[in-house]
Amino acid sequence: MKNILVPIDFSDASFNAISYAAFLANVFEANLLLLHVYSNNSASEKKQRSAVEPDENLGTTDENFLKKQIDGIERRFTVKIKSLLMKGNPVNIINEMAKKYHSDLIIMGMKGKGESNSIFGSTTTAMIDKTSIPLLVVPKKAGYQTIDTITLASDFKDEKLLSHFSLLEKFIAKFNPFIQILNVQKNKSQLTAEMIADKMRAGLQWDKYNHSFNIVEKDNIEEAINKFLEKHSTDLLVMVARKHSFIEKALGASHTEKMTHQTKKPLLIFHETDSLAQ
Repeated sequence: MKNILVPIDFSDASFNAISYAAFLANVFEANLLLLHVYSNNSASEKKQRSAVEPDENLGTTDENFLKKQIDGIERRFTVKIKSLLMKGNPVNIINEMAKKYHSDLIIMGMKGKGESNSIFGSTTTAMIDKTSIPLLVVPKKAGYQTIDTITLASDFKDEKLLSHFSLLEKFIAKFNPFIQILNVQKNKSQLTAEMIADKMRAGLQWDKYNHSFNIVEKDNIEEAINKFLEKHSTDLLVMVARKHSFIEKALGASHTEKMTHQTKKPLLIFHETDSLAQ
């Protein structure tokens, strides 16, 4: 992992994300890019300006504040840091900057459940559908610690997970964690023969790692994951954001999106590839 992008909005949640990203960048010896984006006031102005046009008229307050944060990080860590301040649509700019700077990971903060639903929080959830780059969501009160345990919420459809998501393999190689593979089944349902076969294939690829398989019966996916994490400590929750049809999206947020608001642990989100969707 060489480049980490951290969109920020100067909230406590985003500053916590910066701190987490700095620790992680230090471990991986990666470059850190801090990006602050604020929206234009009028829709007509948004259409007239480029999505990645620097705002030359931006006041010095935010810039000075950002420099102060960078100075603090540089005193604590030996990481290379670059900062950008842009004006426009946050999701569009984050995507363009992530591609431009070849980001391997995007790290974003998230306020706690029940707190005000800020634009930044909406941007974090919107990024799940708008990017193919791995996204790490860091809750406001989740501080960095070495990753000794990873919980992978799996539906057993991603038996080739490591081959498709090399970043997860890098995390495993770096931290050598215990891996808890969690599958949630609806109450009174049973594993089909196909699912059992998928599980066995998954077991073959995980066999070289210290891991466990865990099946929980519950209708509510998010509640099941949270209950499991209450009983089984973890340092990182991993989920795969599945592709959904227009109708499925219209019915409500995905399980992954819901977990961004509920999780108390850092949530690493990978995105379903075409090969996994088959």
